[in-house]
Amino acid sequence: MKKLFTNKVFVENDFLSAATCARWEKSVFENLETLGPDMDPKYGQMAAYYGMIEAGLNESYYRFAGNHNQFLVKNFPEVKHTIQYLGDYILEKSGIRPGSLPVTPRDKKYFLIAGFKIQLRSFNIYNIHIDTEGLLQYPDSIFNTNTRAYSCIISIKRTAQYVNESGGDLDIWHERYLAHQMDGFFKGDGLRARSKEHRQRITYEPGKLLVFDSFMPHVVLPFKVKKKADRRITFLVHFNFRKHTERNPFPHLEYWY
Repeated sequence: MKKLFTNKVFVENDFLSAATCARWEKSVFENLETLGPDMDPKYGQMAAYYGMIEAGLNESYYRFAGNHNQFLVKNFPEVKHTIQYLGDYILEKSGIRPGSLPVTPRDKKYFLIAGFKIQLRSFNIYNIHIDTEGLLQYPDSIFNTNTRAYSCIISIKRTAQYVNESGGDLDIWHERYLAHQMDGFFKGDGLRARSKEHRQRITYEPGKLLVFDSFMPHVVLPFKVKKKADRRITFLVHFNFRKHTERNPFPHLEYWY
């Protein structure tokens, strides 16, 4: 749907209350084995997703996802409302009436509907990227200018140890690059951006919401973790517009983690 916004970022402070962030943080740390299985350091469900798929354990991932979705809704009851709100938020920011498109999970059983990214150790990689992992099911879409994909991030806990007073925060470029265009974004080393001209730095105070076009290059700034209090937690949902699927034969916003 061409009307859906592109090349924009929206920031909402205090989207989640301090009390909700504190409760979610407590529940996350009480359930690290569930939220980050077989990972050291634990990076939440996202690492579990990659690890299982890359190991060829598709059936394990599907089984894990189904069980985890039940766990997520039970232990974080605000999640379902939050996802629906974010879908409507994308529509509203595109000048489309909220509720005019269904907001549906990729699959109610086989894919994670949302999740937490938990970082328990220092993060030293400066890895500028666009968010295309959720589009693996539709490989052509990462090269298609009509693709509409969105990243939604809520900061739950900010790392206490900053590198240059910005560790764990986000740099995002106000430019849109499809997958095959990223070579033009980087310098010859394939790592550093050619220009900082359109870069914006966004701090990750707890409760802050960030919604942006997934094809906008961005990077988490490196940070240090020296003790438990320094850990960093974010909550993530990704959306994309689908004209139809076999399971959902109508235009809709599809979400996954």
